Amino acid sequence: MLSFILSFLGSAIIWIVVELSWTGSHPVWCSIIGIVSFFAIFILINRRINKSLEVILKDVQQKIIASQERLKREIQMYQQKGQFGKAMQEKMEKKQADTIHAALPLLDAIEPFRKWNFIAGRQADMLRGQLLYQIKEYEAAAPFLEKSFAIDPLIFAMKMALKYRQGELEEVEKMYHKGVKRFKGDKTVLIYALYSWILVKNNKIQDATIVLDEAKKETENKVLKDNWEHLANGRVKRFSNAELGEQWFSLNLEEQKPIRQKAQLPFGGHAKHMMR
Repeated sequence: MLSFILSFLGSAIIWIVVELSWTGSHPVWCSIIGIVSFFAIFILINRRINKSLEVILKDVQQKIIASQERLKREIQMYQQKGQFGKAMQEKMEKKQADTIHAALPLLDAIEPFRKWNFIAGRQADMLRGQLLYQIKEYEAAAPFLEKSFAIDPLIFAMKMALKYRQGELEEVEKMYHKGVKRFKGDKTVLIYALYSWILVKNNKIQDATIVLDEAKKETENKVLKDNWEHLANGRVKRFSNAELGEQWFSLNLEEQKPIRQKAQLPFGGHAKHMMR
């Protein structure tokens, strides 16, 4: 890492200059000055790097957010007209994928910073993995997410979901235990929800009930509490994470069901349309 090397060399030069400038030997003070100068140089270099990284990441995120807002408005327009079927959904997903593929090369601008700060590369990998996962390109997303820091519960849950898709249930269990230790309180909601869902899908109802019993003690989330009650009372079919909303559906494990909504017609009339 060049920032570390340059900081070390810079502090060594300062140490030598100070030692030669003073009359007599002052090893303690020279060492203190050397250490302080090392951290000062390191912080200054990384501050400059972080500012450059922020500009690149913000540019990518803004382009994707703007595109998603356009798609959302387009989807709402078709929904209001009652024209949003499976074919239209696939068309919108294709548009979203095209937008993300167009944005991904912008992250290449981060590559030169890898040699300066290893965290820079990890940040780029995390965003690449998240975006590829979002458009359901799981094989392409996996190596990027594996290398990224799971500092966010959603990223951690995506990594768990990938292991589930790969059939590595033992690894999923290990990640679950690691996740509920790493994150605390309501930050664990998605991890509890995901692992209990996986257990239910594998017909391990008792295990899922135990997980949700722990979840309702650790969090204040109503969805987890309701799911615990459903499983504890034998209402397995009523188990659902849908109320967690976009956070849950972003894992792409379930399709969001259409929501029935009334659309206003001219002269005060109403008609029911299927809304996604």
